[in-house]
Amino acid sequence: MNMNEQIQLWNQVIVRVLDVRVIRIERGDEIRDYITPSSLFIFTANGNAELWADGDVWLSERFHLMHVGKGKRLNVRSAGLLDVYMILYNASLPASALREFHMMMQTDNPFMESWGLSPSEPLALLEMLETMLIGWQKANGGGNEQLDLGKIEGLKRLKAKGEFIRFAHAALLERTENACVPSLAEQVIRYMASNYRGMISVERLAQQMNYTPQYVSRKFKELTGCSPLDYVIQLRMDLARKMLRDTAATLQEVADYVGYQDNIYFNRMFKKQTGITPGQYRKKYRSDVSKYTTNWSDLSDAAPHPAMYHLISNDNHYLQHADGGNGMASRKRNLLATALLCLSMAATGCGTATEVTGGNNGASHNTENRTANNASNAETEAPVNVEKRTITTSVGEVEVPAHPQRVAAQAFLGTVLALGVQPISAETFLMNSPYLKGKLDGVTDVGESLEALLELEPDLIITQINEKENVDKYSLIAPTVANPYNSFTSIQEEMRYFGDLLDKEDVAEQWIADFESKLGKLSEKVQAALGKGETVSVMQEYDGMAFIFGPKSGRGGRIMYEMLGTKPPSEVPDYMLTDSYYELSLEMLPKYTGDYLILTTEASLEQLQADPIWGKLPAIRDGKAYLWNENQSWYRDPIAVEAQISSLADWIIEAARK
Repeated sequence: MNMNEQIQLWNQVIVRVLDVRVIRIERGDEIRDYITPSSLFIFTANGNAELWADGDVWLSERFHLMHVGKGKRLNVRSAGLLDVYMILYNASLPASALREFHMMMQTDNPFMESWGLSPSEPLALLEMLETMLIGWQKANGGGNEQLDLGKIEGLKRLKAKGEFIRFAHAALLERTENACVPSLAEQVIRYMASNYRGMISVERLAQQMNYTPQYVSRKFKELTGCSPLDYVIQLRMDLARKMLRDTAATLQEVADYVGYQDNIYFNRMFKKQTGITPGQYRKKYRSDVSKYTTNWSDLSDAAPHPAMYHLISNDNHYLQHADGGNGMASRKRNLLATALLCLSMAATGCGTATEVTGGNNGASHNTENRTANNASNAETEAPVNVEKRTITTSVGEVEVPAHPQRVAAQAFLGTVLALGVQPISAETFLMNSPYLKGKLDGVTDVGESLEALLELEPDLIITQINEKENVDKYSLIAPTVANPYNSFTSIQEEMRYFGDLLDKEDVAEQWIADFESKLGKLSEKVQAALGKGETVSVMQEYDGMAFIFGPKSGRGGRIMYEMLGTKPPSEVPDYMLTDSYYELSLEMLPKYTGDYLILTTEASLEQLQADPIWGKLPAIRDGKAYLWNENQSWYRDPIAVEAQISSLADWIIEAARK
C-alpha cells in the first residue's frame, strides 16, 4: 500500500487511544516477548537499542520512531538506560465507509504494519509524547480536580486523542520524507535472523551485503557491541534455551535444530554462554509441557530468557503464555496449530538450514519440514501423483494443482462461478452479492476462519489478501493464489487468468466471446442515444462527502468509461480518475458533474432534489441520475458486470429520450 492510500485511511478511521506510558529499561533489563495487544507507536530515547518486531529489527541510536501492528512479538534490548514511550491505539473504519476503504484494510492493513526510522526532528516528537503522557496520567486519576470526574476524564481523553492525531501526523510526515532504508547493521541482523541455523561466515555476509568483510564486521560491532558471529551464537543459544525449557526434545535434537551437529561442541558453547550445561538448564527451567496444549494465539519460536521481563499489569498490556487449553480441540485444529508453529519459526528467524555447522562437521537438516510432514501424515495420507503447475501471483510464483477440485474462493467468487466452478467455500462479504442469489448451493461461508477453512479440505485457495504473512498461513492449508481485488486491467484479463488457474480456458474464452458480442451491441446503442459532447459522471455520496470514480473502479466507472465508451466531463482532471476514486469537496460538484450521473447513495431522488447542493445539479434536477446503493454498485465480478451493464445501458438509452 502506498503512502497516499495510507493517508486516505488515516483520514477515514475512528481512532481510540488505549494507553500512553513510558517504560525505563535499566541496565541489564529488556522488554522480552511482549505480544502487542493493539497497534502502537514506540519512541525510544536517550540510549542505543535493538528493536525487534517478529523477524524485523531496527537499531536505535539516541532516538528512534517505530510502528508495530497488533499481535506482533516485541523485543527491546539495550546495554544501558533507555526510555521507551508507548502509545497503544485502535483504528477502525465506520461501517458507512466506502467499501474500497474496507477492502484496503482487509488487503493490506497499514495499522498492522511494522516500520521504523530515525526521525529528523526527534525533540519535537518527544515534546508531543511528554505532553500526551502528562495529560493521559491526569485523565487516569493523576489530578486533584473536585468537579465531575467523569466529565473531566472524558475531556482529557478527548485532548489525548487530539494530541495523538497530531503525533500520528508528524510520524507519517517523517515516514513520507524518510526512506526507511535499513542500515547495514540492520540488514546483517535480519539476514542472520533468517539464516543463523545454517553456516554463516563474515565473508558470506559481506558478499550478501556487497561490502568487504572487514567493513561489515567493524560497522556491526560499532552499532551492536559484538561481532556478527558472536551475535549468531547468541541467537542459537536463545533458541536452544526455549527448546530445552518448552519441549521434550532430546539434547541431540536441540543441538541439531539450532545448528550444531556435534552435541559435545553444543554443550561446550551452551555452558560458555549460560554458565550451566543444557541438562542443568532444563532441570532448572523446564515447563511441564505435558499439561499444556498448543496455544492457538502464541505461535512463535522467539526464545525468551527464563527471567521474562514483565512490563505492565494493565489490561491494555499483556505477555502471552501457554493458556493450558482443555485438550478437547479437534485433531485438525492441532494440525493447523502445529503447521502454523512451524511457519512462524521459519518467519521469525528459524528458516530451513541447508547447511548446519557445529564443531568441525556439518550436515543437512530440515526439522521444521519433518515436523509439518509428520503432523500432516498423522492426520491423513498425502495424495499420490497429483499433477502440479506454477502460477504467478502478487506474492510470487505458487505451485498449484493442475486440475483443482475443491476450490476455496475467499476472493473472486463471482469469477470462479462464471467459469462454471462451484467453490466449496467463500467469505461473507462476497456471498452477500445480490448478483449471486441462487448460485451458492454447496458454498460454505467460512468468513476469515482458518479452522473452518481447514475442515473443508480445499486443494486450492484464492484470496485477495496481499500480506505475505497471512498468505503463508493460508498456504499451510492448501496452495494459495493471492491477488488484490483490483489486480486486473480488464474483465477479460481476469477471466483468462482464472480460466488458466482452474483449468477452464475454453469456458473463459467462450464467456469472453459472448460478453464482447453483447458489449459491442450495447455500446453502439448507447453512443447513438447520447447527444454530441454529452458526458457521464460516476460518483458516490455518503456522510456529507462526495467521491468521483474513474475507469478502474466499480460503481459503474469501468462499465461507462471502458466498456460503453462514454466520457467524463472535460473539466475533471486526469489525476482524479487515475486511481479507483477521488474525494471531492461538495462545492466542486457543479463543475465535475456531467449531463448524466450514476450515483451510489442511500438517498431517494426526491431527497436529493430537495438538498440545497445536490438539488441544483442538472442531472439530479432533470431526473437524469441513475441511483443505486453500494451493495448493488460495488461488485464488479463477471456475473455482476453482466447484470450491471445491461441495466446501465438500458437506463441511459431511456434517459436520453427525455
